[in-house]
Amino acid sequence: MDCREQALKFLSFSDRTEKEMRARLERNGYSKEDIEDTLAFLKDYNYIDDERYARKYASDSVRLKGHGPGRIRAELARKGIGRDIVDKALEEMGADPREQLEAIMDRRFDGADLSSAKERNRIFGYFARRGYSPHDIWGVINSRCSFGDIDSDNFEE
Repeated sequence: MDCREQALKFLSFSDRTEKEMRARLERNGYSKEDIEDTLAFLKDYNYIDDERYARKYASDSVRLKGHGPGRIRAELARKGIGRDIVDKALEEMGADPREQLEAIMDRRFDGADLSSAKERNRIFGYFARRGYSPHDIWGVINSRCSFGDIDSDNFEE
């Protein structure tokens, strides 16, 4: 199978970034010249478009997985997407992290006992692992607590 055929087969399963495609073709032993020709072909026909990939990935991550901006940035960087492209994709989404947190709190933690520090810390950990900033997390938790004992202004964004 030649390099283009292999690349198209790889794309038939899922959309890929340029970095992922290059790594796969290198692993399969194709020459650098064949890889560069194939990547140019794929870009010319819009089979590979890192900007489109970043927009779709960010949208799906928020909508389907509840991931925050930090996690999306890290995952896309790992996939070889540049910071400027990631920032543009997140900006185009226009999603407010606090609104996302509020929606997830309503769905997942509706009956949570926020008077318990242990429960608040558990919820904080859940959101932190999904890439939300401490400032946003504590802001949402505080808005739902009657006592507001956590000062979210002490956290950097």
